[in-house]
Amino acid sequence: MENILTMSLDLWTELVQNFKVGLEKSLELIKERDVENIPGARDQLVRRFEELIRYLPRNEGDLLVKAVDESIQNAFFPRTNDLSEAFSKILASLEQEPDNAYIINELINGFIASKTKSFGSFKEGPVIDRIIEGFKKSKRFRITDYSFYAMFGDPNNPRKTLQAQLEKIADFIGLVVEERVIEHDLARSERKIIKYYTFPPEILEILEGSYLISTEKGEVIISENFDKNVFTSLFLAHYSIQRSTLGKYKINGICNIFALILILSFMPKVSLSEDNPILRDPGFDGDRMSVIPKSWMRKDILAELIQPTIELVAFRIGASKWQEKIEKSDAKKRLHLQSNMLIRDVNKWVLGNLCRVEIPIFVEISNIFQEITVAGTSDLLD
Repeated sequence: MENILTMSLDLWTELVQNFKVGLEKSLELIKERDVENIPGARDQLVRRFEELIRYLPRNEGDLLVKAVDESIQNAFFPRTNDLSEAFSKILASLEQEPDNAYIINELINGFIASKTKSFGSFKEGPVIDRIIEGFKKSKRFRITDYSFYAMFGDPNNPRKTLQAQLEKIADFIGLVVEERVIEHDLARSERKIIKYYTFPPEILEILEGSYLISTEKGEVIISENFDKNVFTSLFLAHYSIQRSTLGKYKINGICNIFALILILSFMPKVSLSEDNPILRDPGFDGDRMSVIPKSWMRKDILAELIQPTIELVAFRIGASKWQEKIEKSDAKKRLHLQSNMLIRDVNKWVLGNLCRVEIPIFVEISNIFQEITVAGTSDLLD
């Protein structure tokens, strides 16, 4: 046991050091080339990277432990083997902080979209949106294979790729399947098996009364509040309790999502002069938004940051078992493209500048870092 703990500590120390090296390489790249269009933006970014390099590795990466374990994992990937408990905690986090819900939903939606593309090209729209629509139209809060096919074309003649991948899609999202056998189908005069896709029974119990109301006729009235939060909570809870058995693709996707939250949280707020037109743009809210430095989005910068950050997150969530499954060879280009797309999805463009919305999860992690840097500055002054 002592050897295992020593090995784990050694690996964590190595991952923190790799993250520091990534920060140092990024800082060198930023100093070499100024791509900012806002005066002083690069200087602010340089200062932030110097602070990250100075403070993040301290006390064996204690700040990173707090950011991942206490801020991200507790809210969105709780450590429990109970699906109901995990689902309730995640749903409560999303319901209490709508802005957090927006960011998480968009990141999860991007991950699901990237997976469902491998299932086939669904030109009719995002799978998750169509499934939510299907549940809202159902009378018993379940979707049949027939109604699912109808969302994406002719249900009587569904595409072979859609038929082959339906159960994989349901499993990927976290739905369960039930079967009903009709011995003599009146339409075709033959035996027929109908498959129903719905939420696990223990989750239905939680939703009853708030999102679902059962009538005496056995029908289910679905609340207008039923939205992506419910699916996102099921998706994350489903994988949270299965963390010890998840495959490589899911581990990389989940860690990428949480790594992006960390990277955006550490980003500095760019100070704007009073006459900057961004401040007068109706799409910019000075109280809740800040400009993302253009260097932060550079391909070479993200390539240096995303890989070590993903590995840190992986270790905190699933120890060495997860860290070993993180893609490392020839993955930088793909990771950069995926990260760049997700970052653009969850932020807003204002006059050619990408702006971060100051949602609670960003503020919470940023405040952890801010407390340490302020304390560190005081120590230096003393």
